[in-house]
Amino acid sequence: MYALDYAIPIVDLGPVTADYAAIPLDRSDPRHGEAMVPLDAFGIAFQSHHARDDGGNWPYHRAVRGARKDVWLRATVAEMLLSVNRRLAPFGTEIVVLDGYRTMECQRGMWEFFLADAERRMPDATPEEWYELALESAVDPNGFDAGDPTTWPVHATGAAVDLTLRDIETREPLEFGGRFEFIDTFSAAHYYETELAAGRVAPDHPHLWNRRLLHWAMTMEGFQNDPIVFWHYDWGSQLYVQVRKELGLEAPAAAWYGFIDEPPRL
Repeated sequence: MYALDYAIPIVDLGPVTADYAAIPLDRSDPRHGEAMVPLDAFGIAFQSHHARDDGGNWPYHRAVRGARKDVWLRATVAEMLLSVNRRLAPFGTEIVVLDGYRTMECQRGMWEFFLADAERRMPDATPEEWYELALESAVDPNGFDAGDPTTWPVHATGAAVDLTLRDIETREPLEFGGRFEFIDTFSAAHYYETELAAGRVAPDHPHLWNRRLLHWAMTMEGFQNDPIVFWHYDWGSQLYVQVRKELGLEAPAAAWYGFIDEPPRL
């Protein structure tokens, strides 16, 4: 499994995703109006993290209001994930999608959770301080306008995907050395690369290699990782363009996927 000549780039996380909503949208791009598709039609494994009602979806431990148990993505993004699985198959692994298209109601449910959590954790703080703490974990949806690209959460485009890996035969999840949706030092995609460079982990550390395997497979198919977290990837969104520009990679002038209405609930 460790026979992969690949390392995750160590980058400056500071400016990478700042103001990504300012990236323009090209509505004339033929891909702009592409429909979304449900992942169960593609045979891609998924478990909608925000819709879980078994208590296992930290930090909520309950279904988030507005979350859907089905997962949808833009058609091309779903097809790219099939190619990712073909790359992973020789390594005995496959992807498990944890979040794709996110309804605005779910975004509001997440925001309200983190705002209340900030108040609980810092009861003596100011509303402004609660707001800033909540903003570390979720996008504030209160200014959302379907006609204004500067207000769109990236998961509302159907072009952002959160995912992990599992063993194909046992279906056991692989360990990445970080908890999904817990954003801290450990969550940075390159965290174990820095630990390797400092001599604090061995070259065959499983967390290092699981991160490398996911990053390699997704990047080779054209996805762009948000380096702040190891689980998030984009293609064609405003965040996709912003991160590539900040990292000095070839990037289009504008995004082609923007906000899209929620698909019907079947």
